[in-house]
Amino acid sequence: MFVFSLIICLTSFCYLNLWQQKIQQQTEKEQISVVNSKLFVEPDEFTINGDLLKFSAKRLGQNQDILVYYRFHSKKEKEEFEKIQVPFVAETTGNVDSIKGPTNENEFDFRRFMLTKNISNELQAKKMTVLPVLGNVGIKYRFSSYLHVLRKKMIDHLEKISQPLGWFTQVLLIGYQSESFQESMDQINKLGLLYLFTLSGMHVYYLVNLIRYLTRKMRVTQENTDILLLFILPIYGIIGGGSLGLLRSLLMSWLHIFSRRFSSVPLTGIETWSLVLLLNLIVTPAAIFSLGAQLSYLLTLILLLDHHKNQFIVGLKMGGFTIPLVLWHTYTWNIWTIPLSIMIGPIFDWFIFPVVIIGTFFSPLRGVCNQALIVLQWFFGWSSDLPGTIIFGKPPVLFVFIWLTLMLFYQITEQKIKLTVCLILSYTIAFCVIHFPIENEVTYFDIGQGDCSLIKTRFNKQIYLIDTGGKLTFNTEKWQIRNSRTNGETVVVNYLHSKGISRIDRLYLTHQDTDHVGNFPSISKNITVKQLMIPAGMEKLASFQRRLLISNVDPHVVKAVTDQAYPGKGLDLIQILHPFQSGAGKNEDSLVLLYQLYGKKFLFTGDLDQKNELKVIQKYPSLTADIMKTGHHGSKTASAPDFIEHLKPKLAIISAGRNNRYGHPDQETLLTLQKSAVPYLVTAKSGMIKIRTTFKGNFSVQTFNNNNNEEKKVKHAS
Repeated sequence: MFVFSLIICLTSFCYLNLWQQKIQQQTEKEQISVVNSKLFVEPDEFTINGDLLKFSAKRLGQNQDILVYYRFHSKKEKEEFEKIQVPFVAETTGNVDSIKGPTNENEFDFRRFMLTKNISNELQAKKMTVLPVLGNVGIKYRFSSYLHVLRKKMIDHLEKISQPLGWFTQVLLIGYQSESFQESMDQINKLGLLYLFTLSGMHVYYLVNLIRYLTRKMRVTQENTDILLLFILPIYGIIGGGSLGLLRSLLMSWLHIFSRRFSSVPLTGIETWSLVLLLNLIVTPAAIFSLGAQLSYLLTLILLLDHHKNQFIVGLKMGGFTIPLVLWHTYTWNIWTIPLSIMIGPIFDWFIFPVVIIGTFFSPLRGVCNQALIVLQWFFGWSSDLPGTIIFGKPPVLFVFIWLTLMLFYQITEQKIKLTVCLILSYTIAFCVIHFPIENEVTYFDIGQGDCSLIKTRFNKQIYLIDTGGKLTFNTEKWQIRNSRTNGETVVVNYLHSKGISRIDRLYLTHQDTDHVGNFPSISKNITVKQLMIPAGMEKLASFQRRLLISNVDPHVVKAVTDQAYPGKGLDLIQILHPFQSGAGKNEDSLVLLYQLYGKKFLFTGDLDQKNELKVIQKYPSLTADIMKTGHHGSKTASAPDFIEHLKPKLAIISAGRNNRYGHPDQETLLTLQKSAVPYLVTAKSGMIKIRTTFKGNFSVQTFNNNNNEEKKVKHAS
């Protein structure tokens, strides 16, 4: 057995290396312009969000899947596309590039996520023509298309029936989530109950039992029922959306039935689990890095090994194995997850699932079932608002292994009290390591064409955020508006949560521009803002008042400041140098902030123009800076030569978006920095930039490199 296990491990290791080499060969190293491609698209594979079309497709003539983005040019084109219910061939022209990884620490890794689907490249289509399938593709692509067409029709039909019944049915029966159901799914996710609403083993168990019950009523033999299931289960894999958890459970059920029916030595549960895991690693090796796959395989293994009949004990054990992985991937844990899981399990069995089935297939009872689900939807909303979410932070990977190992020993040892003490102690140590860091940190987020910086002092004693970033929109019509999370949530909030931060002591908004303040409402809904500082006069703007109204910030904590009204001297770590008087929140009214720590000075200038930069050094002639955030994303309207020469910074930071329409940073600004011998880093190239300071006054600079997704130390100075 040992030799066999060793051979399997070595074989798997070799295969993973070969798979990685294959993916690297398929991945485009550089962007290729104007590529003509023919793509085969299933009708249930594309999604439309505002003016954006997104789908994964097969590149005809190449054994490769690709992710495609296309922007509709007119409302009519969008409406015509929404009517498509059959497979089609998309003839496209556009740019092919590799899918980029995260450029901020602990940002969601979309590249790795797509690798779980064996997709490594993306196509930004500029032109697209829809062609009929006939004569363009082989029969192998048409075989499964009938099921995809059926799934598409089911999705559209369920959108038309009473809601939320249709949305629950889409999620629980065909693995599709409507955008209209996103709020409820976010509430369910916050409670840690998302696994109940993701097609997996439990749903396959219901399906198999339902089919067996119906065939018994129709007096079909068990042998014929097994053969019927061997055909139905693969079909449901396509209709159910083909998620990893669903395919795992379907394949385990299929192998179990097949071996019992056709093998003299049926496979055991553990053997089936092992074989399915091995097949998964062969087909999609990267899938094992996803939270869904890890939970799916781990919890299934625990259920196979643990035959305890007490649901309360089983629920506690499942929670013990779940917490380390959830903390590693999401950085938070809800204290209500385990009790709700124990309580809602039977409710799901005897209420939710039957109500969905009855309401969907028996129209006379549809209204009653829909009302019952409305009550359930309210319960999820009410429960998610209860206090109980712990912002734990991202634990070191060593602790994750320790916790999982302790839980495994918990299964086999009698010394459970000692193990419980070890678990509590290790969680406490990890919590303290995350929440009480010994270094100070200044972080410049890669937030695209915008600005957002974080100041974090030792032990997380003070948390300051300067601007929030935000996406500019230009003459957008209603049909073009996209529903999506802001990068304030996906980048800033994600990073703060990963560091165990749940509050911002002071949020500075330097001026009114959207690329500096647009994410302020969304961030405030996830992170408590204790005080909001804005340049005097900005509080009168209608745009600011609208954002304040939809935020979670109390208007009483808003402070409109100037360098005289709130200078920030004395014990305060941040000094306000500008504006000198009340203005209108424009570029020339930007806050200028000076942060000092251990003799090191960090300067933030918002979008201040050259004229007012010179006024600042005239009023504060002794002003210098070690680290300078260049104004206006490196535009030539800021960073006056005399201003740079006066400050004599050791490093300049430029926040600008990749391939932005303004050409930032401007060559004139870069030349100014070069003439003053000032080294600089640009977020568009370096990603997130982190600066850590020590007790001795030294500082180290690190960047989050997009090419290999790892932090690199690039400078150390004193």
